[in-house]
Amino acid sequence: MEVRAVVVPEVDRMEVQTIALAPPGESEVLIENHAAGVCHSDLHTLKGELRVRPPLVLGHEGSGIVVETGEAVTAVKPGDKVIYNWLPACHCCDTCLSGMPNLCEEFPSTILQGLLPNKVSRILDRDGEPLKHHLGVATMAEYMVTHERNVIPYEIDIPMTTSAIVGCAVVTGMGAVWNTARARPGQGLAVVGCGGVGLSALMGAKAAGCAPVIGVDRDRDKLEFARGVGADLTLDVSQVGLADGLAELYPAGIDCIVDTVGAGTMADSLGAVKPGGTVVVVGMHAFKDTIPISPAQLVAMNRRLLGSFVGTSKPHFDIPRILHMYSQGTLDLDALVTKTYGIDDIQTAFDDMVGGRVVRGVLEFSH
Repeated sequence: MEVRAVVVPEVDRMEVQTIALAPPGESEVLIENHAAGVCHSDLHTLKGELRVRPPLVLGHEGSGIVVETGEAVTAVKPGDKVIYNWLPACHCCDTCLSGMPNLCEEFPSTILQGLLPNKVSRILDRDGEPLKHHLGVATMAEYMVTHERNVIPYEIDIPMTTSAIVGCAVVTGMGAVWNTARARPGQGLAVVGCGGVGLSALMGAKAAGCAPVIGVDRDRDKLEFARGVGADLTLDVSQVGLADGLAELYPAGIDCIVDTVGAGTMADSLGAVKPGGTVVVVGMHAFKDTIPISPAQLVAMNRRLLGSFVGTSKPHFDIPRILHMYSQGTLDLDALVTKTYGIDDIQTAFDDMVGGRVVRGVLEFSH
């Protein structure tokens, strides 16, 4: 079948094309996409800064409805609402069995090559040449074929524009708090960077009972938004250093900092957490950068510096958990989606994201 999709034929070039989509093979499903999140990882891929290289169809956050299933599919059936899971772990390798399916040993040869878990692609460009699935899914298309491992069905009543962001931004932020930091009630927790992932971390910290929860950013609008979704306090680091500002806001000392920015703020975060505290780094920016860190910050202060890839998540556990909390009114995920776009407005969606004009933008597909 032919469908319209956001295609990156080469680094730094993006266009909406009509592509050819093969029918689902064994263990694969055809999905009618309803919404796709617009994420910084998509932008980094467009710029050639991450491991998945063009030519490809963009998108790794999304939600839709199953239309058709191939042979041997048992996870879903036609008519099911699904969220895309771009971490389709094998659950058989040593890493998966040790409790880290977010680092499945199959990923370097599958999703990081733009292939499905069975190492195939089901899409061709308008010239008949194969296209990769961005992170094994490629959600910025009207329809998409993917492996059944890449989808998680759900039944709750939630707008598809909201469920579309759960599989990356939301599970990454909340998982960093719950799974990596293992935050506990009463701990002081600060979130550096109040974008979609940071605000998800902030919501996760509130749900975990942390107090106070502090939003940190340089953008006043983002700090106001952080207060609106539950931050007890906010800190504008365009006016004061991180360590001094946090000490003034909370003299008892912050137990944990979740840093969603990355290399540019890691050292500051490590110096700002209390002795014995934890810094969790989520930001995927500038993979090739290095930063100077004083060993005294780690050893003499007994601090911990932890990485958190996609929130150290177990998607088939964490995503249903998040959806259940939404259905119970615990998490206001709808607030994170601040603007929607049509597929032809993808460049505007990226511009708004880079310009800080949205918390999370989402493409909507009309059918």
